[in-house]
Amino acid sequence: MAEATLNETLLSYVHRKNLISTQLVQYQNSKTLAGYETSDLAAWKNSKYSALRAECKNIFTTKYMDDSYTYVDYTEIPEYTEEVQYVDCYYEAQEEEVSAWESQLDNQITTLSTELQEINSYVDSFKSMLSDNIKDDFNYAEGIS
Repeated sequence: MAEATLNETLLSYVHRKNLISTQLVQYQNSKTLAGYETSDLAAWKNSKYSALRAECKNIFTTKYMDDSYTYVDYTEIPEYTEEVQYVDCYYEAQEEEVSAWESQLDNQITTLSTELQEINSYVDSFKSMLSDNIKDDFNYAEGIS
């Protein structure tokens, strides 16, 4: 009967170990997605800057080139500075969100890895106990005959 209990306990730990391994893979995939999201965010920022430069250069050449304005180039016009501030603020906010998500994923991965190590220790211990019990039962049965 002890073998059945040990075997059942061992199987429950193996099941939990498999669940944790699956969760770890999911968290690692999410972490990869967070990396891609960071790259996409940087690409978005660069494309916004490029579009903004092109648009503001056009506005500067058509609207601000006369002598009534003291702007030297398109980077000094109000439309440009306001849009750059908006893009920067949006980028920073999104980057903070992604960083927080990555930190949360790292914490989950660390916690599950620790639990997986503990379970591996328990599994080894229960395998040893199960093996010892089977050997003892076998030796006891040999002594009876």
